[in-house]
Amino acid sequence: MLRLGLVLVLLLAAAPAHALPLNAACRVPGVHDPEVIRTVHLVGLSMRVSDKVMLAGFAAGWVESHMNNLDCGDRDSLGVFQQRPSMGWGTPEQIMDVSYAARRFFEYAAKIDRPDLTPGLLADAVQRSCCPERYDQALDRASSMLRQAWQGGPEVVDGGVYVVRDGDVWVDDTRLSTSGDFVGRPSVAGSLVFARTVRGAVMVLSDGAWRQVAAGVAGDPEAVLRPDGTVRLYAVAVDGSVQELSDPSATIGVGASGSPQAGGESGSIPLSPPGFAAGKPSAIAYLDGSVAVYVRSGAALVVSIPGGWREVAGGLEGSPEAVLRPDGTVGVYALVDGRVHRLGTAWEQVSEGRFIDSVSARPDGSVFARRADGTVVKVG
Repeated sequence: MLRLGLVLVLLLAAAPAHALPLNAACRVPGVHDPEVIRTVHLVGLSMRVSDKVMLAGFAAGWVESHMNNLDCGDRDSLGVFQQRPSMGWGTPEQIMDVSYAARRFFEYAAKIDRPDLTPGLLADAVQRSCCPERYDQALDRASSMLRQAWQGGPEVVDGGVYVVRDGDVWVDDTRLSTSGDFVGRPSVAGSLVFARTVRGAVMVLSDGAWRQVAAGVAGDPEAVLRPDGTVRLYAVAVDGSVQELSDPSATIGVGASGSPQAGGESGSIPLSPPGFAAGKPSAIAYLDGSVAVYVRSGAALVVSIPGGWREVAGGLEGSPEAVLRPDGTVGVYALVDGRVHRLGTAWEQVSEGRFIDSVSARPDGSVFARRADGTVVKVG
Protein backbone atom coordinates (compact mmCIF):
# COMPACT_ATOMS: atom_id res chain seq x y z
CA MET A 1 0.00 0.00 0.00
CA LEU A 2 2.88 2.35 0.87
CA ARG A 3 4.57 1.61 -2.45
CA LEU A 4 1.31 2.27 -4.33
CA GLY A 5 0.91 5.62 -2.57
CA LEU A 6 4.50 6.56 -3.39
CA VAL A 7 4.00 5.69 -7.05
CA LEU A 8 0.84 7.84 -7.15
CA VAL A 9 2.64 10.83 -5.60
CA LEU A 10 5.50 10.47 -8.09
CA LEU A 11 3.08 10.33 -10.99
CA LEU A 12 1.26 13.45 -9.83
CA ALA A 13 4.50 15.32 -9.24
CA ALA A 14 5.71 14.43 -12.71
CA ALA A 15 2.54 15.54 -14.45
CA PRO A 16 3.15 18.97 -15.94
CA ALA A 17 0.11 21.02 -16.87
CA HIS A 18 0.01 24.01 -19.16
CA ALA A 19 -1.49 27.42 -18.44
CA LEU A 20 -4.63 26.99 -20.53
CA PRO A 21 -4.70 24.10 -23.01
CA LEU A 22 -2.17 24.21 -25.86
CA ASN A 23 -4.62 22.31 -28.06
CA ALA A 24 -5.94 24.94 -30.48
CA ALA A 25 -9.12 22.93 -30.99
CA CYS A 26 -9.96 23.21 -27.28
CA ARG A 27 -12.09 26.31 -26.88
CA VAL A 28 -11.81 27.96 -23.45
CA PRO A 29 -14.58 30.42 -22.49
CA GLY A 30 -13.42 33.88 -21.52
CA VAL A 31 -15.46 33.83 -18.30
CA HIS A 32 -15.86 31.34 -15.48
CA ASP A 33 -18.79 28.95 -15.05
CA PRO A 34 -20.72 30.04 -11.89
CA GLU A 35 -21.75 26.45 -11.16
CA VAL A 36 -18.13 25.31 -11.28
CA ILE A 37 -16.86 27.91 -8.80
CA ARG A 38 -19.66 27.11 -6.38
CA THR A 39 -18.96 23.39 -6.61
CA VAL A 40 -15.21 23.82 -6.10
CA HIS A 41 -15.90 26.15 -3.18
CA LEU A 42 -18.35 23.76 -1.50
CA VAL A 43 -15.87 20.89 -1.80
CA GLY A 44 -13.15 23.00 -0.20
CA LEU A 45 -15.48 24.03 2.62
CA SER A 46 -16.53 20.41 3.23
CA MET A 47 -12.85 19.45 3.49
CA ARG A 48 -12.13 22.45 5.75
CA VAL A 49 -9.11 23.45 3.71
CA SER A 50 -7.19 26.56 4.68
CA ASP A 51 -7.85 29.93 3.04
CA LYS A 52 -4.50 29.59 1.28
CA VAL A 53 -5.32 26.17 -0.17
CA MET A 54 -8.77 27.40 -1.24
CA LEU A 55 -7.27 30.42 -3.01
CA ALA A 56 -4.67 28.20 -4.68
CA GLY A 57 -7.51 26.06 -6.06
CA PHE A 58 -9.27 29.06 -7.54
CA ALA A 59 -6.04 30.40 -9.03
CA ALA A 60 -5.28 27.01 -10.58
CA GLY A 61 -8.82 26.71 -11.93
CA TRP A 62 -8.62 30.12 -13.60
CA VAL A 63 -5.21 29.54 -15.16
CA GLU A 64 -6.02 26.04 -16.40
CA SER A 65 -9.59 26.45 -17.68
CA HIS A 66 -10.96 29.86 -16.69
CA MET A 67 -12.89 27.77 -14.14
CA ASN A 68 -14.79 25.73 -16.72
CA ASN A 69 -15.21 21.96 -16.86
CA LEU A 70 -13.45 21.40 -20.19
CA ASP A 71 -13.88 18.13 -22.05
CA CYS A 72 -10.61 18.78 -23.89
CA GLY A 73 -7.05 19.96 -23.24
CA ASP A 74 -3.38 19.43 -23.91
CA ARG A 75 -2.75 15.73 -24.58
CA ASP A 76 -5.17 13.87 -22.28
CA SER A 77 -5.81 16.76 -19.86
CA LEU A 78 -9.44 17.24 -18.85
CA GLY A 79 -11.70 19.21 -16.56
CA VAL A 80 -11.46 22.36 -14.53
CA PHE A 81 -7.90 21.63 -13.34
CA GLN A 82 -6.78 19.95 -16.59
CA GLN A 83 -5.88 16.77 -14.73
CA ARG A 84 -4.46 13.87 -16.74
CA PRO A 85 -5.77 10.29 -16.43
CA SER A 86 -2.40 9.00 -17.63
CA MET A 87 -0.72 10.64 -14.64
CA GLY A 88 -2.87 9.09 -11.95
CA TRP A 89 -5.48 11.79 -11.33
CA GLY A 90 -8.38 9.43 -12.09
CA THR A 91 -10.43 8.12 -14.97
CA PRO A 92 -11.74 10.59 -17.56
CA GLU A 93 -15.21 10.19 -16.08
CA GLN A 94 -13.94 10.94 -12.58
CA ILE A 95 -11.94 13.98 -13.66
CA MET A 96 -14.98 15.40 -15.47
CA ASP A 97 -16.86 15.28 -12.16
CA VAL A 98 -16.04 18.72 -10.74
CA SER A 99 -16.50 17.58 -7.14
CA TYR A 100 -14.06 14.71 -7.63
CA ALA A 101 -11.52 16.90 -9.44
CA ALA A 102 -11.68 19.57 -6.73
CA ARG A 103 -11.26 17.01 -3.98
CA ARG A 104 -8.16 15.56 -5.65
CA PHE A 105 -6.65 19.02 -6.09
CA PHE A 106 -7.32 20.04 -2.49
CA GLU A 107 -6.07 16.74 -1.06
CA TYR A 108 -2.74 17.07 -2.84
CA ALA A 109 -2.41 20.81 -2.17
CA ALA A 110 -3.00 20.35 1.57
CA LYS A 111 -0.44 17.54 1.64
CA ILE A 112 2.40 19.48 0.02
CA ASP A 113 1.71 22.98 1.39
CA ARG A 114 4.59 24.75 3.11
CA PRO A 115 4.76 28.13 4.89
CA ASP A 116 7.15 29.53 2.24
CA LEU A 117 4.72 28.90 -0.63
CA THR A 118 2.41 31.67 -1.79
CA PRO A 119 -1.06 30.56 -2.94
CA GLY A 120 0.18 30.83 -6.53
CA LEU A 121 3.32 28.81 -5.92
CA LEU A 122 1.25 26.20 -4.10
CA ALA A 123 -1.04 25.97 -7.13
CA ASP A 124 2.01 25.50 -9.35
CA ALA A 125 3.40 22.83 -7.02
CA VAL A 126 0.22 20.85 -7.61
CA GLN A 127 -0.12 21.57 -11.33
CA ARG A 128 3.59 21.45 -12.31
CA SER A 129 2.93 24.07 -14.95
CA CYS A 130 5.13 25.36 -17.74
CA CYS A 131 4.31 28.88 -16.52
CA PRO A 132 4.56 28.96 -12.70
CA GLU A 133 4.26 32.74 -12.46
CA ARG A 134 0.78 32.68 -13.97
CA TYR A 135 -0.88 31.45 -10.76
CA ASP A 136 0.23 34.33 -8.54
CA GLN A 137 -0.69 36.71 -11.38
CA ALA A 138 -4.21 35.24 -11.26
CA LEU A 139 -4.79 35.82 -7.54
CA ASP A 140 -6.89 38.96 -7.99
CA ARG A 141 -9.16 37.10 -10.38
CA ALA A 142 -9.21 34.09 -8.03
CA SER A 143 -10.20 36.30 -5.08
CA SER A 144 -13.02 37.86 -7.10
CA MET A 145 -14.38 34.43 -8.07
CA LEU A 146 -14.10 33.29 -4.47
CA ARG A 147 -16.19 36.25 -3.31
CA GLN A 148 -18.83 35.31 -5.89
CA ALA A 149 -18.79 31.71 -4.71
CA TRP A 150 -19.60 32.96 -1.20
CA GLN A 151 -22.78 34.68 -2.44
CA GLY A 152 -25.97 33.37 -0.93
CA GLY A 153 -29.67 33.59 -1.63
CA PRO A 154 -31.80 36.74 -1.73
CA GLU A 155 -33.70 38.45 1.05
CA VAL A 156 -36.80 40.10 -0.40
CA VAL A 157 -38.56 42.55 1.93
CA ASP A 158 -41.20 45.14 0.99
CA GLY A 159 -40.20 44.90 -2.66
CA GLY A 160 -36.50 45.41 -1.99
CA VAL A 161 -34.08 42.66 -3.02
CA TYR A 162 -31.14 42.36 -0.61
CA VAL A 163 -28.12 40.29 -1.70
CA VAL A 164 -24.40 39.98 -1.16
CA ARG A 165 -22.61 40.82 -4.40
CA ASP A 166 -18.83 40.70 -4.79
CA GLY A 167 -18.32 40.94 -1.04
CA ASP A 168 -20.76 43.78 -0.31
CA VAL A 169 -24.40 44.07 0.69
CA TRP A 170 -26.76 45.58 -1.87
CA VAL A 171 -30.45 46.38 -1.99
CA ASP A 172 -31.54 46.56 -5.60
CA ASP A 173 -28.96 48.90 -7.20
CA THR A 174 -27.88 50.58 -3.95
CA ARG A 175 -24.66 49.48 -2.30
CA LEU A 176 -24.96 49.34 1.49
CA SER A 177 -21.36 48.46 2.37
CA THR A 178 -17.85 48.95 1.03
CA SER A 179 -15.75 46.50 3.10
CA GLY A 180 -15.81 43.71 0.51
CA ASP A 181 -15.85 40.92 3.13
CA PHE A 182 -19.54 40.01 3.40
CA VAL A 183 -20.74 36.54 2.43
CA GLY A 184 -23.96 34.56 2.25
CA ARG A 185 -27.44 36.00 2.54
CA PRO A 186 -28.46 39.16 4.42
CA SER A 187 -31.37 39.24 6.85
CA VAL A 188 -33.67 42.24 7.29
CA ALA A 189 -35.88 43.07 10.28
CA GLY A 190 -37.59 46.45 10.32
CA SER A 191 -35.00 49.09 9.43
CA LEU A 192 -32.07 46.84 10.38
CA VAL A 193 -29.94 44.84 7.96
CA PHE A 194 -27.83 41.96 9.29
CA ALA A 195 -25.10 40.16 7.34
CA ARG A 196 -22.21 37.76 7.97
CA THR A 197 -18.55 38.38 7.15
CA VAL A 198 -16.08 35.84 5.82
CA ARG A 199 -14.53 35.79 9.32
CA GLY A 200 -17.77 34.60 10.92
CA ALA A 201 -18.83 37.92 12.44
CA VAL A 202 -22.43 39.17 12.29
CA MET A 203 -22.74 42.87 11.45
CA VAL A 204 -25.79 45.12 11.61
CA LEU A 205 -26.46 48.22 9.53
CA SER A 206 -28.17 50.79 11.73
CA ASP A 207 -28.39 54.57 11.21
CA GLY A 208 -26.09 54.32 8.20
CA ALA A 209 -23.22 52.53 9.97
CA TRP A 210 -22.18 48.91 10.28
CA ARG A 211 -21.19 47.46 13.65
CA GLN A 212 -20.46 44.00 14.91
CA VAL A 213 -23.10 42.27 17.05
CA ALA A 214 -21.76 38.70 17.23
CA ALA A 215 -18.86 36.47 16.23
CA GLY A 216 -18.13 32.79 15.78
CA VAL A 217 -21.01 31.93 13.47
CA ALA A 218 -20.80 29.33 10.73
CA GLY A 219 -23.99 30.22 8.86
CA ASP A 220 -25.99 33.24 7.84
CA PRO A 221 -27.95 35.11 10.53
CA GLU A 222 -31.73 35.17 10.76
CA ALA A 223 -33.41 38.25 12.22
CA VAL A 224 -37.13 38.34 12.98
CA LEU A 225 -39.24 41.34 14.02
CA ARG A 226 -41.71 40.59 16.81
CA PRO A 227 -45.07 42.37 17.23
CA ASP A 228 -43.72 44.42 20.16
CA GLY A 229 -41.01 45.91 17.92
CA THR A 230 -38.09 43.89 19.27
CA VAL A 231 -35.80 41.90 17.03
CA ARG A 232 -34.57 38.40 17.75
CA LEU A 233 -31.41 37.20 16.03
CA TYR A 234 -30.42 33.56 15.44
CA ALA A 235 -27.48 31.76 13.82
CA VAL A 236 -25.71 28.42 13.74
CA ALA A 237 -22.40 28.72 15.57
CA VAL A 238 -19.10 27.20 14.49
CA ASP A 239 -19.72 24.25 16.83
CA GLY A 240 -22.97 23.43 15.02
CA SER A 241 -25.28 24.63 17.78
CA VAL A 242 -28.25 26.93 17.14
CA GLN A 243 -27.78 30.16 19.09
CA GLU A 244 -30.03 33.06 19.97
CA LEU A 245 -27.73 36.07 19.86
CA SER A 246 -29.01 38.07 22.78
CA ASP A 247 -26.30 40.39 24.02
CA PRO A 248 -27.40 44.03 24.35
CA SER A 249 -25.95 45.05 20.99
CA ALA A 250 -27.49 42.06 19.21
CA THR A 251 -31.04 42.04 20.60
CA ILE A 252 -32.17 45.25 19.00
CA GLY A 253 -35.70 46.61 18.91
CA VAL A 254 -37.26 48.98 16.41
CA GLY A 255 -39.38 51.45 18.32
CA ALA A 256 -42.22 53.58 17.08
CA SER A 257 -39.74 56.19 15.95
CA GLY A 258 -37.98 53.63 13.77
CA SER A 259 -34.70 54.04 15.66
CA PRO A 260 -32.92 50.98 17.07
CA GLN A 261 -33.29 50.25 20.77
CA ALA A 262 -31.08 47.79 22.61
CA GLY A 263 -32.30 45.33 25.19
CA GLY A 264 -31.98 41.77 26.45
CA GLU A 265 -29.54 39.79 28.53
CA SER A 266 -25.81 39.54 28.00
CA GLY A 267 -24.38 36.66 25.99
CA SER A 268 -25.77 34.18 23.48
CA ILE A 269 -28.27 31.50 24.40
CA PRO A 270 -27.66 27.98 23.00
CA LEU A 271 -30.89 26.45 21.76
CA SER A 272 -29.42 23.09 20.79
CA PRO A 273 -26.39 20.91 21.52
CA PRO A 274 -23.22 21.22 19.38
CA GLY A 275 -23.22 19.42 16.04
CA PHE A 276 -26.98 19.78 15.78
CA ALA A 277 -27.51 22.07 12.79
CA ALA A 278 -26.04 23.56 9.64
CA GLY A 279 -26.80 26.48 7.34
CA LYS A 280 -29.16 29.37 8.01
CA PRO A 281 -32.08 29.18 10.45
CA SER A 282 -35.48 30.56 9.50
CA ALA A 283 -37.66 32.13 12.19
CA ILE A 284 -41.28 33.24 12.34
CA ALA A 285 -42.86 35.43 15.01
CA TYR A 286 -46.44 34.78 16.12
CA LEU A 287 -48.86 37.45 17.30
CA ASP A 288 -48.28 36.49 20.95
CA GLY A 289 -44.56 37.26 20.53
CA SER A 290 -43.37 33.66 20.55
CA VAL A 291 -40.84 32.65 17.90
CA ALA A 292 -40.47 29.32 16.09
CA VAL A 293 -37.07 28.53 14.59
CA TYR A 294 -36.74 26.13 11.66
CA VAL A 295 -33.34 24.68 10.76
CA ARG A 296 -31.70 21.76 8.98
CA SER A 297 -30.35 19.03 11.26
CA GLY A 298 -28.61 16.44 9.09
CA ALA A 299 -31.20 15.76 6.38
CA ALA A 300 -34.11 16.59 8.68
CA LEU A 301 -36.18 19.76 8.93
CA VAL A 302 -36.70 20.51 12.62
CA VAL A 303 -38.58 23.26 14.45
CA SER A 304 -38.07 24.59 17.96
CA ILE A 305 -40.69 23.73 20.56
CA PRO A 306 -40.76 24.50 24.30
CA GLY A 307 -37.91 22.52 25.78
CA GLY A 308 -36.53 21.05 22.57
CA TRP A 309 -36.98 20.35 18.88
CA ARG A 310 -39.46 18.45 16.73
CA GLU A 311 -38.75 16.83 13.36
CA VAL A 312 -41.08 18.08 10.64
CA ALA A 313 -39.79 16.38 7.49
CA GLY A 314 -36.81 14.58 6.00
CA GLY A 315 -35.04 14.88 2.67
CA LEU A 316 -33.70 18.38 3.33
CA GLU A 317 -30.49 19.37 1.51
CA GLY A 318 -30.20 23.08 2.23
CA SER A 319 -31.45 25.81 4.52
CA PRO A 320 -35.24 26.06 4.96
CA GLU A 321 -37.38 29.16 4.54
CA ALA A 322 -40.46 29.39 6.76
CA VAL A 323 -43.13 32.05 6.37
CA LEU A 324 -46.26 32.81 8.38
CA ARG A 325 -49.27 33.07 6.07
CA PRO A 326 -52.18 35.47 6.66
CA ASP A 327 -54.38 32.56 7.79
CA GLY A 328 -51.92 31.65 10.54
CA THR A 329 -50.49 28.56 8.85
CA VAL A 330 -46.79 28.14 8.11
CA GLY A 331 -45.35 27.60 4.65
CA VAL A 332 -41.91 26.02 4.32
CA TYR A 333 -39.74 26.13 1.20
CA ALA A 334 -36.28 24.81 0.37
CA LEU A 335 -34.01 23.94 -2.52
CA VAL A 336 -33.82 20.24 -3.30
CA ASP A 337 -31.29 19.37 -6.02
CA GLY A 338 -31.15 23.11 -6.75
CA ARG A 339 -34.88 23.38 -7.48
CA VAL A 340 -37.48 25.17 -5.36
CA HIS A 341 -39.71 22.85 -3.36
CA ARG A 342 -42.66 23.50 -1.05
CA LEU A 343 -43.45 21.28 1.90
CA GLY A 344 -46.87 19.67 1.76
CA THR A 345 -47.41 16.04 2.68
CA ALA A 346 -43.95 15.70 1.07
CA TRP A 347 -41.53 18.04 -0.72
CA GLU A 348 -43.31 19.25 -3.89
CA GLN A 349 -41.31 20.83 -6.71
CA VAL A 350 -42.49 24.29 -7.74
CA SER A 351 -39.76 25.33 -10.20
CA GLU A 352 -37.78 23.85 -13.08
CA GLY A 353 -34.78 26.15 -12.92
CA ARG A 354 -31.76 25.53 -10.70
CA PHE A 355 -30.86 28.01 -7.98
CA ILE A 356 -28.29 28.52 -5.21
CA ASP A 357 -28.23 28.55 -1.41
CA SER A 358 -31.75 29.35 -0.16
CA VAL A 359 -35.00 31.01 -1.20
CA SER A 360 -36.93 34.01 0.11
CA ALA A 361 -40.67 33.49 0.61
CA ARG A 362 -43.34 36.08 1.32
CA PRO A 363 -46.66 35.67 3.18
CA ASP A 364 -48.62 36.07 -0.09
CA GLY A 365 -47.02 32.88 -1.44
CA SER A 366 -44.45 34.51 -3.73
CA VAL A 367 -41.00 32.91 -3.71
CA PHE A 368 -37.73 34.42 -4.93
CA ALA A 369 -34.53 32.56 -5.75
CA ARG A 370 -31.08 33.37 -7.05
CA ARG A 371 -29.36 31.78 -10.01
CA ALA A 372 -25.65 30.92 -9.98
CA ASP A 373 -24.95 33.97 -12.16
CA GLY A 374 -26.36 36.22 -9.40
CA THR A 375 -29.73 37.15 -10.92
CA VAL A 376 -32.79 36.98 -8.66
CA VAL A 377 -36.09 35.79 -10.11
CA LYS A 378 -39.61 35.23 -8.82
CA VAL A 379 -40.43 31.54 -9.06
CA GLY A 380 -43.73 31.28 -7.26
